[in-house]
Amino acid sequence: MNRSVIQLLMILVTLSGSAVAQLYDVQISVTPKKIDQQKSRKGEHSTVTTKEMAYSVTVENRSFKTFDELNVKYMIFYTDSQPGRSDKPIEAHHKGSETLSNLSTHRKAQFETAPFKLEKEELDGGWFYRSGGDGRARDRVTGVWLRAYTDGNLVGEYANPSTLTKNREWED
Repeated sequence: MNRSVIQLLMILVTLSGSAVAQLYDVQISVTPKKIDQQKSRKGEHSTVTTKEMAYSVTVENRSFKTFDELNVKYMIFYTDSQPGRSDKPIEAHHKGSETLSNLSTHRKAQFETAPFKLEKEELDGGWFYRSGGDGRARDRVTGVWLRAYTDGNLVGEYANPSTLTKNREWED
C-alpha cells in the first residue's frame, strides 16, 4: 500500500478514536438503594406502602488528567399512578446534581442522589372502585439519566434504559 494512504488511515483512526474517547473520559454507574419502607392504612379499606429510595452513583475518571471540578447532573424518571383511576399514570421526574472536586486520574468517587418516594396503594380483598379503576396503584422508576460536565463540556453520560436519550429531553 502507498505510504501516504497508510498515513492518512492512521490519522483518521486517531481522530475517530479521540472523538469517541471524549465521551468516555468519565464512566458512570448507578445502583438503586432502598432507604426506608413503611406500611400504613389509608381509610378503612386500603394499604399504602411508601418506599424511600436513592441511587448510589460511582464516577470514575478514565482520562489522563485530573478534573478540578466535575458536575454530575441526574434525572430519575418514574410513573406516578393514581389509585382508582383507569387513565395512564402521570409521568414525572426527580432531578439534582452533585459537584465532585479534584477527581484524580483513574480514581473513583461516590455519592448518593437526593432521596425520593415511591408509593404503592392496594385495596383490601373484595373491595373495588366505583369508577372501575385498578385496585392497585404503584409508582415505578422508568429510567435514570446522568451527565458529567467539566468546564461546561460533556465528559460522561449514563442512561438506563439507553432509549431515554432518544425518548426524553434533557433538562438542566
